Amino acid sequence: MKLFSMRNLHLWHRWLGIALGVLVLLWFISGVVMLFVAYPKLTQEERIPRLETVAPEQVNITPHQVAMMLGREPDKLRLTMHQGRPIYHALYEDHWQSIWADHGESLHVTPDTIRASAQTFLPGLSINNIELIERDQWSISSSLHPHRPLHRVSFSNGDVLYLSSRTAEVVLDTSRSERAWNWLGSIIHWIYFTPLRFDHHEAWRQIVMWLSFPATAMSLMGIWLGIDRLRLRRRYKGGRMTPYRGWAKWHHVSGLLAGVLCLTWLFSGWLSMKPFDMFSGRKLSTEESQHWAGKPGYGPLPTLPAQIDSPEKIGEIEWIYFAGKPLLLGLAQHRTLMFNAHTGTRLAPLTTTALATQAAGLLPEAQVKTATLLTHGDRYYYGKRLEAVSLVIRIDLDDASATSYYVDLATTRIVASQDNSSRTYRWLFAALHRLDFAPLDNAEIPRWIVVILFSIGGVILTAAGMVMGWRRLTRV
Repeated sequence: MKLFSMRNLHLWHRWLGIALGVLVLLWFISGVVMLFVAYPKLTQEERIPRLETVAPEQVNITPHQVAMMLGREPDKLRLTMHQGRPIYHALYEDHWQSIWADHGESLHVTPDTIRASAQTFLPGLSINNIELIERDQWSISSSLHPHRPLHRVSFSNGDVLYLSSRTAEVVLDTSRSERAWNWLGSIIHWIYFTPLRFDHHEAWRQIVMWLSFPATAMSLMGIWLGIDRLRLRRRYKGGRMTPYRGWAKWHHVSGLLAGVLCLTWLFSGWLSMKPFDMFSGRKLSTEESQHWAGKPGYGPLPTLPAQIDSPEKIGEIEWIYFAGKPLLLGLAQHRTLMFNAHTGTRLAPLTTTALATQAAGLLPEAQVKTATLLTHGDRYYYGKRLEAVSLVIRIDLDDASATSYYVDLATTRIVASQDNSSRTYRWLFAALHRLDFAPLDNAEIPRWIVVILFSIGGVILTAAGMVMGWRRLTRV
């Protein structure tokens, strides 16, 4: 008997379906939920309006003094206001430290500090409970590591805020409905359970990878078998195109209609776990980041100017370097503004030539080929959920990997980078899994309709298979 005989394919398809049917069914349902309810996070749209306006005239401590207190210059330095007082937040050795900018003392985060910050973020709501945690189901993101442990503040209406034990800032917010829907959405879809995801990341990755791979094989076998049993010319008795009846007919027909897209969803989901390191997104290396900033190894950060020439409310100021020169970034409600670090005057976006010149040394022996202004992004730099993308310059290099950098004109920051591997990953994952391709990539509602319709087909396909599998098991 041949390994890949039609008989064996039927057996493999049947038993894989019995083993994985419930999980695949939940993947289809949870994928639809995720279209409308994302995993909890604190967005800039939620955070920025709640920031107090920075008051430079109240700042008496310089960034250099902050560096002296910490023992060296911090990796990142921000200035905000807290309860009417200016405060520095310095990222130092993978954790944040906060120092009052008016008198220079370290911030001592107490329950009263947390209560006041939480109440300012959600005024008018009563607090039920405050507790210190390392992490829970909603706060497992690695981006929160520098703030741990976290203060979890529960409100009477079911909202929960997570505040940094280092800076007393709100770093995550969730609502009761958001958490409830996520149990049927992201948690099931990603198998995102806290002990597995947080404590055993590699084990979690392997589990997801080796559940989605056999599911992909099961789907491929089903498509092959379905086509084999389909008759368009010499039809079955009664003019039927399928030999099946009842649940088997539903399984066959829905598989023919939705099977290919189900296969691509399962296959791209498997690829999302980066099996065998075949493809992945591209991240800036430490050397690239250091070259872009050109940060000198000597000299303190400049003192905050007495006035910031801004037409808008600035809720946060950050010190950055570009090409060896310090700059200030001011976080306003709808955009980020750039200022001269010494005078506080507003700066115009840098020229394409200046950005391209700095990019020339990002990779050894690579030269800049082109620098292109993108007003609405491109196929590799684009927004989700119809969000606008920043005005960027795409800088293409002539290296073997055809590396490209996307530079935000408003901040001089490299907001994305791509090479041949990451571009392939974009099409194999984002295009296949999220349907991020023309004409659906910039038409959210039509894309939702397509995803929902095919998901319904996937639910019917899987549910019918589960009924058939149950009947087969009960006959054993």
